[in-house]
Amino acid sequence: YFRMLIIPIFEKLPPQIGTKAQNLALKALIRKLANAKEFEPKEGRVFYLYEKKQILLGLGDVKKINVGAVLSAFGAATKTAKNHSTQKLSVVITEELLPFTQSIAEAVSLANYQPSASYKTGKAAEKLKKEFIGEFVPVFNKSLPREQVETAKKNFQRGLEIGKTANEVKDWVNAPPNFATPLFFDELAKKISKETGAKLTILYKKELQKLGMNTLLAVNRGSPDDARLVILEYTPKNADKKLAPLAFVGKGIIFDSGGYNLKPRGHIEDMQLDKAGACTVLGLAKLLPKLNLKQRIIIVAPITESLIGKNAFKPSEIIKTYAGKTVEITNTDGEGRLILADAIAYTIDEFKPKFLIDIATLTGACMVALGDRYAGILGNDKELAEKLQKAGDETDELLWPLPIHKDFSEKMKGVYADLRNADLGSERFAGASKGAAFIKEFVGKTPWVHIDIAAPAFTTDPKKYEQKGATAFGLRVLVRFLEKLA
Repeated sequence: YFRMLIIPIFEKLPPQIGTKAQNLALKALIRKLANAKEFEPKEGRVFYLYEKKQILLGLGDVKKINVGAVLSAFGAATKTAKNHSTQKLSVVITEELLPFTQSIAEAVSLANYQPSASYKTGKAAEKLKKEFIGEFVPVFNKSLPREQVETAKKNFQRGLEIGKTANEVKDWVNAPPNFATPLFFDELAKKISKETGAKLTILYKKELQKLGMNTLLAVNRGSPDDARLVILEYTPKNADKKLAPLAFVGKGIIFDSGGYNLKPRGHIEDMQLDKAGACTVLGLAKLLPKLNLKQRIIIVAPITESLIGKNAFKPSEIIKTYAGKTVEITNTDGEGRLILADAIAYTIDEFKPKFLIDIATLTGACMVALGDRYAGILGNDKELAEKLQKAGDETDELLWPLPIHKDFSEKMKGVYADLRNADLGSERFAGASKGAAFIKEFVGKTPWVHIDIAAPAFTTDPKKYEQKGATAFGLRVLVRFLEKLA
């Protein structure tokens, strides 16, 4: 069947695709193309050789190569291959690229994603089917040591698995609320539990009421579907059960209307994205058996819609949280921190984790502060935050620290209750920090980091290896973070 080959080319380095004769022939061709100003091996340049079914991929100066450049370049090359309807894509991995083998596999897999594949019909669906690449194969120079090649092959396969799961996460985030219902998440959690052996617990309305998770229930009141708290407990075979587990909590607002503080046109249309945090931690749960971990992992996802209706919660209400603190509702569009407050406090109370990381599309303010290439990280543990930031640098899922000043915590204190869910008066300033300051009230002394993915979780300006819509941002950084702990 139809096969295509990506050939990476560095500046000032001879090609390495096979025999001496093949390398010399390719070198002569590249010189000819450069003289004709058709192709130079600068970073990210792509040239398709139609008759040979080969893609020349420029990678620039070998001394400047990094993860972001590798992901972008191989993502661009994969999209070129898709445009020419190949069923199998082989990728040459040179000696210089061996440290980036997993990233290359992630790039080709991520770039292969098709956001509309589940919903298009007729000729449009057939076209997408032809453009989907069914198989990726790494190709190595025969002169490379066998051990290096075997390790690289394993890393390539690992990258494909991570990319495949990230694409599933994109599907879940992109799914509209009439597809990705609360029941959908029940079934998804059951499937993940079966695949991984993780213990599944789903708390429904009666259990949530009994536990006093009133802020999660308040956000849910306008929805025809009940809220739930999805909990997966993953215990590796070699885990030391005496060690405290590691906890990951993801915000799961299936659709966010803003409630009675209704989101305006231009902001409400893509609010299926507000479940990205929950989808990310559920994707992480799928990958846990691949990570050789020695500690238990707790995955928690509060799931609900935030809608308007006769029972919907209203500004000025005062609600008692699971933790016992009371909250004035000053803005119903500050719903994410409310469901996280109950979920986080319960997770800490029930599992007493070594640390807790929450991930959420929390604030538009973080988008304004950092743009769409960075997520914000805030918390009470600098070392934990630095480890996450380093993992972000190694995966091109970039994180940048923001402060939680004591004044921001003061701003979140209520007039009539213990807290308020949104600042009044200076609400336009430091919104990401104030949202985190609210969540911090429910963390206690547990080491904690909050990742605000509001901007990079969903994009209209995709990177070379992304598409418009969901990006699965957060999954690969969390995987790398755990890989380093293993």
